[in-house]
Amino acid sequence: MNTVALSTAALALLVAGSASAASLSGTVQDYDARTGIIRLQDGKSVALPVSVPVPANLTSGASVNILLNADNNEPRAVLVR
Repeated sequence: MNTVALSTAALALLVAGSASAASLSGTVQDYDARTGIIRLQDGKSVALPVSVPVPANLTSGASVNILLNADNNEPRAVLVR
């Protein structure tokens, strides 16, 4: 019974995850808190909306995963690994 419940929950997470858009990963070159722009070492940059919380440990050299909305590819979360 527990195995079925866990399998159902795992399947639901997979479906929910595939419904969202991609993510952007990389190493932070710099972050400008005033403008909300994260620049990655590979040259990509992302402007964070004011509504997206910024982790306290977002610093130069940190590995990040930036989750994007499916409908407009705007950042919705920043995760520091």
